[in-house]
Amino acid sequence: MAVKNEYFLAVFAGSVNGKALKLFSYVGWAVFFSVNMLICAASAQIENEFESEILDNTIENVTYCVDPNWAPYEAIRNNLHVGISAEYLEIIADIGNLSFTLVPTESWQQSLEFVQQGRCQVIPMLNTSDYRRQFLDFSLPYFEAPNVLIAKEGTPMLQGYAGVGNRTVGIVDGYRQLEYIYRHYPNVRLAMVPSEREGLNLLGEDKFDVMVGSLLSVNMHINNQNLKDLSIVGYAEPHDSLAFGVNKSSSHLIPKLNFAIERIPEEKKVEIYKRWNNVKMRYSRSYSQLMLWVTIVLLVLLWLIYRNRYVRKYQHIVAQKDVEIGALQATLLEKNRTLAFLSAHDKTTGLYNRNHMIQRAEEEISRFQRFHTTATLILIDLAQRDVKTRAIDDFVREDLLRKTAASCLSTIREVDVVSRFNEQLFIILCPQTELDAATTLAHRLLERMKQEDAISSLMSVSMGLAELKDEEEFSDWYERTLKALNKTKREGVDSISVAE
Repeated sequence: MAVKNEYFLAVFAGSVNGKALKLFSYVGWAVFFSVNMLICAASAQIENEFESEILDNTIENVTYCVDPNWAPYEAIRNNLHVGISAEYLEIIADIGNLSFTLVPTESWQQSLEFVQQGRCQVIPMLNTSDYRRQFLDFSLPYFEAPNVLIAKEGTPMLQGYAGVGNRTVGIVDGYRQLEYIYRHYPNVRLAMVPSEREGLNLLGEDKFDVMVGSLLSVNMHINNQNLKDLSIVGYAEPHDSLAFGVNKSSSHLIPKLNFAIERIPEEKKVEIYKRWNNVKMRYSRSYSQLMLWVTIVLLVLLWLIYRNRYVRKYQHIVAQKDVEIGALQATLLEKNRTLAFLSAHDKTTGLYNRNHMIQRAEEEISRFQRFHTTATLILIDLAQRDVKTRAIDDFVREDLLRKTAASCLSTIREVDVVSRFNEQLFIILCPQTELDAATTLAHRLLERMKQEDAISSLMSVSMGLAELKDEEEFSDWYERTLKALNKTKREGVDSISVAE
C-alpha cells in the first residue's frame, strides 16, 4: 500500500513539473515577441525621425559646378546645365528638399578648382580618388559609366592600358583616369587634352595614337562630328562610379544626398539612361525668344507627325548597338583568355613560365606539409658544347629550346609539370614522386634528348635532382637541386646528379 501511494505522488509531481515547464515556455515566447516588436518599433521611429528631419527642414540652396564639355553626362549650353546629371539633380532636389544653383565654369579643371576653393559647394558627377578625398566628401554612387579606348580604324583590339604598349594616350587633364594611370601604369606615355571633343579631333589629326574617354560621351562626339575613321578598340579600367563630390565645409549635405539617392525609383534611372544613350545632340548657340518658341512649336509638330517612325528607328539603333556591344564583349572575352594563357606560359616553347612553376611548387609544398606526400624537382640545363666556335644564332637556339620542350612533354607523366625557368634552364616538378622514381624518369628523358641529333650535336645536357624535405621552402628546395646540377656540370656533361 505504501509503495502504491509513493507511485501516485511521483506521477502527480511529474505532472505538476510538466505543466510548470510548459507555462514557462509560453511566457518566454511572449517576452521574445514583445521585445522583437519593441525593437522594430524603435527602428521605424528612428528612420521616421531621420526622414522628418530632412523633409521638414526648409529648402536649402546649394551651389554646384559641372564639367561644361562632358555631354551627354553633363554640359553647359547657353548657360544652362543639361545632360544626365541635370535630370538626376531635379529628382534629388525634389526628394531631399534642396535647390541647386549652377556656378558656370569654362573647363573641368576650373570646376575642380572652384569646388576646392569653396566657390561652389558640390560637383554632381565625378569619381572618387585619393587626391580628391583631400578636399571633398563623397555621396553614394548613383551612375555607372564605362570608359573606352578610341583609335584610328585598323588599330587592333587593346586589352586596357596594359595593351597600349608604346602608343601615346590622350586624356583629359584633371580626369580620375590620369591619377589611375600615374599610379598603376607609370610607363604609359600621355598627352593632355582640354576636353574629349578636342581630344577626338587631335586624335584624327594623328597628334597621338589612342584616346581614353567615357563610352556615351565619345560615341556622341564621333557621331556628331562624323569622325568615321575613329572607332572603339577596347575598354579602359576602371569604370566610372559617379557620385556627388561635396566640399568638406558643406559635408552636412551628404546625409541628405544619400537619402535622396537611395530613394530614386529604378524606372527613373532606366528612363534617364535610355533618353541619353546614343543620342545625336545638336546645339544651338543663341536664339531670340521668338525663334526659340518657333523651334519648340516645330519640334512638337514634327514629334506628333513622325512619332512612330522615330520610335522604330530608335529601337533599331538600340538593337544594332546591343549586337555590336555583344560582339565587342565576346572579342574582349577571347582576348582575356589569350592574355591569361600568355601570362602563365613561355612564348617560345609554350611551356609554363617561371611564375607558374613557383606557384605550382608552393602548392605541392603545402600538400606535402598537410599529407606528407613527397615530391621531387628535376633541373635540366642546356650548354653549348663548343664555345670556341661562333655562337648559335637566335633562330637555331629557339628551335633547340622547342625540341627540348617537346622531348620533356613526350617523356614526363600527365601529373608532372614542366616549365622553362630561365634562358636555358628547364624544371620538372614530379608530384607525389620519390627520388628513385624521379631518377628513372630523368635517365629516360636524358636518353630521349640524346636521340635528338639537333640537341646532342650542339648542346650538352646536365640534370640535377632533389627530393622535398620537411620544413623546406621552395627557395631551399631549388638551391639544393641547383647544387646537384652544378655538381653535374663539374663532373661531366650529359649526366645526372642527385642532391644530398
